[in-house]
Amino acid sequence: MIRWCSVVVSLVSKEWQLEWRGRELLTLLLCNATLMAVLVGAGVSSAVLNAEQTTKIFPMLLWVVFLLSSATSATRFNEQELEGRGFEGLLLAGVTGSQMYLSKFVVLSVFLLVSFLVLVGVLSIALDQNVSPVFSAVFGVGIATSTALSALLVLLAAIASTSKLKGVLLPVIALPLLFPVFLCGLEMTSQLVLNGALEEGAPWPYLLLCANAIYLVAGINLFDPAIRE
Repeated sequence: MIRWCSVVVSLVSKEWQLEWRGRELLTLLLCNATLMAVLVGAGVSSAVLNAEQTTKIFPMLLWVVFLLSSATSATRFNEQELEGRGFEGLLLAGVTGSQMYLSKFVVLSVFLLVSFLVLVGVLSIALDQNVSPVFSAVFGVGIATSTALSALLVLLAAIASTSKLKGVLLPVIALPLLFPVFLCGLEMTSQLVLNGALEEGAPWPYLLLCANAIYLVAGINLFDPAIRE
């Protein structure tokens, strides 16, 4: 078990170095999130909404932009392995699909969380919203949703990697499956922004936890056959 975990740690280091060397995914995530947030802010400003209306639609805009930017950017996540036949080399070296999946899951989760935090900052400035009183709670929601998105997107990116239309195919497949994450994130963020805290007994944290578990189990079990196809 210790050796198995050490391989995962080594793969995480490898994934981090590859992504940091090219910075393609992180740059794409941040640029997509920032540009979409600016466009949304400009659109809302031109609609001449009052402060109360803007506060009500802020959570919805936040999660729409976050899911769209994440799903469209994740198409670049496996590019270096595909170009250099990295998956084949790792499989020949005895690395399992679950180990590769977990390493990619960890790295993508970090990148998605960074993108989420940048998006919260840019969008709150664009819409003149003060989220600092509930930032720690929003940060917690961001962690939970980033891991859920990463768990599913890593698997779907591997499934769609052989298609010439993967740039279109991945968002089309991912967005319907990510609806539970979108709904949970939207509901919890709305409660935090409007009420300052989550409602007592709200089911959304538990549903988000279930989504994390389902996506993670599916990814661990299906990533290996997906990359062998």
